[in-house]
Amino acid sequence: MTNPSIADNDPPRRSRTRRREAMINAIATALGCMALVVMIATIVRVVMVKLWESSKVNPEYVQSVYDGGMERRWSGRSHEQTALLAEDSAKVDETTKATATIAPPHAGTPVTHSLPLTQEARPPSSRLPLGAVSSIQDIDNKRQKIETTIRGFFESDTIEKKLAYVRDPQRVRPLMENFYRNRSLEHREWKSLGWILPVEEPGYRLGYAQAVFGDAEPVSLIIEELGDGGFRVDWESSVRYGEIGWNEFIQTQPATPKLFRVIASKPRHAPSAEAPQGSEILEIKHPEEDDVIYAYFDRQDPKFQPLLQQLQTGNWKDVPLTLRLCYPGPAGSGKSVRIADVEGKGWLILQRTRS
Repeated sequence: MTNPSIADNDPPRRSRTRRREAMINAIATALGCMALVVMIATIVRVVMVKLWESSKVNPEYVQSVYDGGMERRWSGRSHEQTALLAEDSAKVDETTKATATIAPPHAGTPVTHSLPLTQEARPPSSRLPLGAVSSIQDIDNKRQKIETTIRGFFESDTIEKKLAYVRDPQRVRPLMENFYRNRSLEHREWKSLGWILPVEEPGYRLGYAQAVFGDAEPVSLIIEELGDGGFRVDWESSVRYGEIGWNEFIQTQPATPKLFRVIASKPRHAPSAEAPQGSEILEIKHPEEDDVIYAYFDRQDPKFQPLLQQLQTGNWKDVPLTLRLCYPGPAGSGKSVRIADVEGKGWLILQRTRS
């Protein structure tokens, strides 16, 4: 015989069980939804990070480019210092506000050495008519072509292959052959093309681009658009090409001027080395070497006005320059040299003919 009290309690017990099960199901459903939302958010974040990495720019660089009301000039800084544009107090012309002006530089790194530059006229296909628009126009829509060129440049495993992506290949060939005689072509794992910028220089279609690698730090380099729509990399500035090694220059103290890409600053203290009256003295070093020497030039000589302009725009601190240097006389301490000439802007030689 069934106990009446137990029978009377069955419906409430079943009701509580059903409510408990419903609550557990609701909690499980909510947790499942939350997990799905977290998973989707994680996937979106990963995708956004990957997209951002392909065009990631140092905050210092962003500030230097997008700080309003200032003229932007290429600073010549290498991949270790990605603030590539230096500020100038001059106001920006409306037609050039979106571009960088290649001018006074600031600091850098990479390589050196090699053979003298030979004299050769600039290929007409890469030179713009006087008065034509300068810089690479509509550069963002040319991103794929630029990436193909830069990727090919870095993935080339022979000099012959690399020359297909280099400016002035006929002139540069002997320089590259001598440069790589005692060093191997560096291999890097290509990842993506980072930021790209037009560089304002009358008569040239120039730009600046960042190459991003999977196994190395990003590298910044100068590119040029040719008349046929193709692109080439400026190899000389990318390796900081010089005619001989920095240590060899200091040890042999040649009286014949040698070309170097250096970093120059105003000395903190006047060096003891003597210099002619009225000379300007600079503290210079090679981007990859620690040895500092002092170089002087006649600031009244008109041929050094471009040098003074670059130094002034660079605030006389860590300014990349392309100079011809020599020792002034009998061997001394090896710490005082004469600046025989200045070439180009920063580490880029722009002249129609190069000696």
